[in-house]
Amino acid sequence: MELRQLKYFICLYEEGSATRAAQRLNIVQPALSSQITKLEKEFGQVLFDRTPKGMTPTPAGRQAYRTFQPLVRKLFEARHGMANLAGEITGRVAVGLIASATTTALWDVLQFFTKSHPEVEIYATTGYTQDLIDSVLNGELDFAVINQNQRIESLISTPVVDEALLVTTGADSQVLDVGPVAFEELMSMKLILPSRRHGLRTLIDQVFAGQGLALEPHIEVDDLSSIEELVRRSDWVSILPVITVYDGLRARELRVRPLQPPGLTRYVVCVHSHSCPLSPAACLFVESIRSNMQAKVEATEAYKGL
Repeated sequence: MELRQLKYFICLYEEGSATRAAQRLNIVQPALSSQITKLEKEFGQVLFDRTPKGMTPTPAGRQAYRTFQPLVRKLFEARHGMANLAGEITGRVAVGLIASATTTALWDVLQFFTKSHPEVEIYATTGYTQDLIDSVLNGELDFAVINQNQRIESLISTPVVDEALLVTTGADSQVLDVGPVAFEELMSMKLILPSRRHGLRTLIDQVFAGQGLALEPHIEVDDLSSIEELVRRSDWVSILPVITVYDGLRARELRVRPLQPPGLTRYVVCVHSHSCPLSPAACLFVESIRSNMQAKVEATEAYKGL
């Protein structure tokens, strides 16, 4: 059994496709398939079911991933840690992000890494907060950028950005008056919000419950960019993070108002395992996300009066 074979196995497991895994590894597909076959013969177990839709891990494959992925990751971290002593940022970053961070900051961060640190290999995925937490806990991700709706004792949390949630309408809408919006006012508005599976909705419901109110939106959509687009083009109302409305405000296609005190604030944090400290590359990635999001939050302050 070779370290290379385990690297190939882990990549194929995560991609679920021999074609995508070979592209990520920068090798030809037959070479990947050959090494996986050798690994299966050595283990005496079939690791993947070959189907027309891709490579599906067998129970043995799932167990092998849980066993070897943390070990291989630590070996590569050790190797890249030695390189980092010489001042070179290298290694692999496996990160999960909530969608609002992805749509507003990820492109800029990836562009920065490809130009300034091309030796860093990045795997980024999106998901709901709880799903991302689970992926960090089981070792599939090095860290995740999530909404912090509760304290997570099993993970280390590092603040990324605090941002207000703002009542948002299209620029031509006459629904909002000047000044903060009362919680009760939203009860009679045409609301579109994320579903209760979404971390942002959890926060919204918690704060409104503290006011003795329960919102019943007419439409529920989990993709915040779709909500923002509908609000731009209609008389619907939503409650969205500053970062999500940043582009619409700059284009003067949205209007926003804060909620009356205590208002609504979400706390975006980076979480990682106690047993897996962030590598230099991961720390740089988190700082890049943080600075990008913080800049947009600060820039949006000028548009709150529109």
